[in-house]
Amino acid sequence: MLISRNESSRSWREVRISCASVIRDLQARGVNDSHRVLLSSTNSAASVLATFALMELGVSVGLVDRGVTPNQFARLVEEADADFFVSDHEESMPAFEELDAHWIPLRELDEAAQRNAGEPAELSFDRWARRSDALIVWTSGSLGRPKGIVRSGSSVLANVSRTQDRMKYTESDVLLPLLPFTHQYGLSILLLWWQAKASLALLPSRRTDLALEAIVDLGVTVVDSVPAVYEGILRMLDRGHTSTTLLESVRMWCVGGEPLQDDLLRRFTEQMGKPLLDGYGSSEAGNIALAAPDHPNLCGRPLAGITVTVVDDEDRPLPAGEVGEVIVHTPDIMVGMLEPGGRVRESQRAVHRTQDLGFLDENGNLRVLGRKAAVHRFGNTLYPDAITAKASECGRPVRVIPVENGRFGTDLVFVVADPDERPAAHWRRVFADLVAEFEQPNKVLVVKQFPEHTNGKANLTALRYMAQAALRSRSEKAPAQQTPAKPAERAIPFGDRITVLQDVARLLSERRSEILRILTEVCNHRTATDEIDASIEALEGAVAEVSRYGPQAVGQTGVLMPSNIPLYGYILYVVIPSLYSQKVVFRPSRMIDAQTRALHKLIGTVHALPLLLDDSGQREFMENVGKKSDVLVFTGSYENAETIREQLPRDTVFCFFGQGINPFVVGADADLGTAVDGLVKVRMLNSGQDCFGPDVVFVHTSVSAQFCNLLSRRVEALRLGTAHDATADYSAMFYDEAFASTLDYLCEKREFIAAGGRIDVVDRHVRPTVLIHPTDEPFLPPEMFAPVFNVVPYTSEEWLNELLRHPYYAERAMAATVFGSLPDTVEALRDRHMVSVDETLIDIESGNHPFGGRGIRANYISVGRKRHTEPLLLSKAVADHLPGKS
Repeated sequence: MLISRNESSRSWREVRISCASVIRDLQARGVNDSHRVLLSSTNSAASVLATFALMELGVSVGLVDRGVTPNQFARLVEEADADFFVSDHEESMPAFEELDAHWIPLRELDEAAQRNAGEPAELSFDRWARRSDALIVWTSGSLGRPKGIVRSGSSVLANVSRTQDRMKYTESDVLLPLLPFTHQYGLSILLLWWQAKASLALLPSRRTDLALEAIVDLGVTVVDSVPAVYEGILRMLDRGHTSTTLLESVRMWCVGGEPLQDDLLRRFTEQMGKPLLDGYGSSEAGNIALAAPDHPNLCGRPLAGITVTVVDDEDRPLPAGEVGEVIVHTPDIMVGMLEPGGRVRESQRAVHRTQDLGFLDENGNLRVLGRKAAVHRFGNTLYPDAITAKASECGRPVRVIPVENGRFGTDLVFVVADPDERPAAHWRRVFADLVAEFEQPNKVLVVKQFPEHTNGKANLTALRYMAQAALRSRSEKAPAQQTPAKPAERAIPFGDRITVLQDVARLLSERRSEILRILTEVCNHRTATDEIDASIEALEGAVAEVSRYGPQAVGQTGVLMPSNIPLYGYILYVVIPSLYSQKVVFRPSRMIDAQTRALHKLIGTVHALPLLLDDSGQREFMENVGKKSDVLVFTGSYENAETIREQLPRDTVFCFFGQGINPFVVGADADLGTAVDGLVKVRMLNSGQDCFGPDVVFVHTSVSAQFCNLLSRRVEALRLGTAHDATADYSAMFYDEAFASTLDYLCEKREFIAAGGRIDVVDRHVRPTVLIHPTDEPFLPPEMFAPVFNVVPYTSEEWLNELLRHPYYAERAMAATVFGSLPDTVEALRDRHMVSVDETLIDIESGNHPFGGRGIRANYISVGRKRHTEPLLLSKAVADHLPGKS
């Protein structure tokens, strides 16, 4: 059975009938066994059916991670010499238009599958099994540029049979793979489902909340994912999202994709009462060793017919327990590597030198520590991944990143993912007790979470760039002509500017008082402090961001600056884009012109970046800069954005950052104290004058009276002060237009005021105000920049979800917040909104990740006269949409 969240379930016979319909559709398009087809898609019923249909047709199938940009995908299609490519992109992308290969939208294959006519497909995959180039997958690129691995169909299917012999899946199993099917691990689970005729549940690979619900609702028996997802599951259990007793249907919790650290294994086993069953495999050889319920030790023994040895640097076999390189002898080895033009460079070797570090215990169980990658330090030969295994005993995920330091050997940067963000000094003391003296870190870098690939594995390339940047920023003796490491130069168009961004981050920290004086001219002290911290975080994450999304070089980026967040806007839209823009020209908003100029002058003392402030009016700016820029950024009203868009050349990438309603929803079972605190925190940001502020708060009637009482008491206790007062909760309003509209609104709605409502016209002081509107009123709120809380009680989730689908909300869909257990509402909102659950938008926003929704008035990217509504991040928008670049 195939179980999908958004569709009715399909029996195995129905799967075969649907596949037959997809096969007929592919054949009508001319696809046959002489072709090569690349598939890139998120996990869905349609992607599963398409994969099986292509295999049954006997084509050469290339699987591409959906996280790659359209430009990167197009390059792979071209390099593989593919005849067709299938994807779930919403519409043809500019990158696809010049390809010789034919694009097949996945939704059209899905429509064919829905017809369910004719006899079921056999799905024997016999023709596919006879192909020597049946499967192409690309490595993650942890040792360099991703490589196309070519495997025969017979070896893939034989490896699946070996895996089934070990794991013993049955028809009664319900499999929940939280993995992309475009990778070796995910594809193997898909084929194991096919072989066992079990049930398969489809969920987004990163939605641990939905995963826990699915386990309970569907009686899931086998879960497969990467370590980071299991960390997330433990966090959700700690927060009380469900009970472990409700998860007892799971007989196998399986983990792979990257080394499993002992600390996670211990914590998971203690919490669940069952171990994580580790496994080891690779793109080149498929599954190699697997732990099973009857033998859960380490990564388990090698599969039947596969032999593993561990050798030293001179290829001498090592005894049990000694660490060396893992060597695999397997009949399932790849047939070769893909070369440009689609040729396969055959490999004659039967031995797979994994370049992984590990050991065998006395019972033949394999433990893999990570990549071999020996480094030399203080006269010692060290293996960073072996040090990682020891450091991970600290209780948080750790990565040890080596950075070459010329004649001084190798520096070690310990990156620790700590959601509590305890200082580096704390973690340095912890690591001192876990690793040897000659293994101690040169630098400890604390992050909330590791940058990740779309499959959930830690992005080691991004971590290396972060480590390099961190070391360069602290080195006061680095020569001026020092250049970034060569990998960074390849990944970032203007890599020589990396160190400059670190200098800017240091300036923000060291000259905080000067910057606070500038910012508190337009916002209160508390908001200014948060803005500085967010700007430093964005700068520290910039290298990882740009390396993650891979934007190409831009000749000129033009920016019409926002009328608030002067520092954060300057960092996000001007400074960070200098890593991929030859020149950035920006025009300050007239509302905060003086403050933007002062920041530009101060920050300019530590860099010589080509960041040009333009003094002209908006019309002149558009003529002289906007129309000549490859990329144009605008923050403001939708009407102004449309006027600007109409003036631009077709190939300009126009990024519009607008406004949203940001509904705040409180369920019947929510922790009301936490919800009220979160609401006040986000609504009172910059004294209510921020686009994150929710314009409407929906509260279930069963708790609305208590909630409104708590909220009213909380806002009445807020302390007014001057903008420079660090102890004040809020200050007078800065923006004349916002103050005037707030005055009009409160006069019009005064009958609903429950708390606050007092206004001082002279001082522009608006007391934080709570308005309680009638229950189940179809409320269409104005977009407000004021300390105003519009509360609407609701009686049913169905009524609420229907209102949230109203065109007024849909057009303004940017972000939303839900407190409490409202899975249907969360799901309804996520169709168009960025959603935070039991935390605020402030908690989930990051300057280095896409943010926003799919409301046309909230944000969009325009290129070629087409508007694309999606969460925005400038570097990703450039990577995905800049035409004519590769």
